[in-house]
Amino acid sequence: MEKKKYAAYGMLLAGTALLAVGVQNFLEPMELVAGGISGLGMILDDVSRRLGGPAVPLWLVNTALNVPLFLLAWYAQGRQFLGKTILTSLLFSVMLYIAARFPMYHGDLLTAAAYGGVLMGAGLGLVLRGGATTGGVDLAAALLHDGFFHHVSVARLVLFLDSSIILLGLVTFGPTHTLYAILAVGIMEKVMDRVAEGGSAVRAAVIVTEEGKAMAEGLSALRGRGVMSLLDMENCPEKGQNVLYCVFSQKDLSLVKSLIMNIDRKAYFLLSDMRDVLGDTEFHK
Repeated sequence: MEKKKYAAYGMLLAGTALLAVGVQNFLEPMELVAGGISGLGMILDDVSRRLGGPAVPLWLVNTALNVPLFLLAWYAQGRQFLGKTILTSLLFSVMLYIAARFPMYHGDLLTAAAYGGVLMGAGLGLVLRGGATTGGVDLAAALLHDGFFHHVSVARLVLFLDSSIILLGLVTFGPTHTLYAILAVGIMEKVMDRVAEGGSAVRAAVIVTEEGKAMAEGLSALRGRGVMSLLDMENCPEKGQNVLYCVFSQKDLSLVKSLIMNIDRKAYFLLSDMRDVLGDTEFHK
């Protein structure tokens, strides 16, 4: 239990660091507003500079906007609702402050969007695996859902808030920067999903074959995987059509294909991705 606790906090520390570098050192210098509190901070900084005011650091905006959200959430939902979110948000502000002391990327927009998206996605994925969020738009959406928009899902409210911030970025920095920012968001989502799931690709196969028993025995022998028959396996004849269902890791895909073709070259093989598997930890090794 203690190891898992320390591992979770390690993920939060590493995740907020990667997220801060992606935002502060890649997106912010290239004026790529990818939504969130940090995107709003970029817009406020640009407006302040245009009006002759001081620079507005992202760490300050993140802290200033999250504090009232935390107070509202504490009042509305209680301490349990926030969990690790306060810690993660404070860590993110600290990491933004530290990242601002390192060199900024001033190159082409595509590179900034690609590397910024990867770093943000990896960071957010680790934060999610650590059992927290960074607050900001996610917390604001949850509060709006509970207080005013019960009929609208939190996910839709997050999309609306992020889209509104990106549109403000369009007005502030122009269409070219906005298009690359959207590209960064797409990359971030892909990487975040991959990291949050632990990087273990799990596949599921439905096999329609006339060699049901031989196929089931072969698949079961392959790294000890279990096979479920969608028909009556015990009473299945040696010959006759049967439908098998098997789950295995991505690294076993070529072996599974080869085994199926060796047993029954006329078999139908339907392959799909699985989000996660419970009850067999070997899939995640």
